[in-house]
Amino acid sequence: MEKRPLFIVGDFLANMLVATLAAMATAWLIGGSLGMIAGAVAGMVVGAVIGLVSALFGLMVLLGAFEVLAPAMISGMLGGMWGGMWPLSVDAAARWGVGTGLVVIVLIYGMNTILTRRRT
Repeated sequence: MEKRPLFIVGDFLANMLVATLAAMATAWLIGGSLGMIAGAVAGMVVGAVIGLVSALFGLMVLLGAFEVLAPAMISGMLGGMWGGMWPLSVDAAARWGVGTGLVVIVLIYGMNTILTRRRT
């Protein structure tokens, strides 16, 4: 993963944006009307599409393919699950999206640090 500060800030912002878009889109499209399991699955599909499209056509150019694609897909799917399972308002979906994107990228950076640390 990238270690330069601007790329790290870009990763954080990109994941928060993707998760927020996914949560808001699924809250608008589905809004908890399908039930928990079906809403989660439908939200994951919508979130995966949003994550893929935003990564392919915008974020990869700025931040790189590997650094953006996997975290954006995870953030999109998890953000989409929130909007698909519960009837969220626009501001609640935005809060859940920002929080989800932040948690996902922190976990990915943490796992990367643990897995790539130097062993003696």
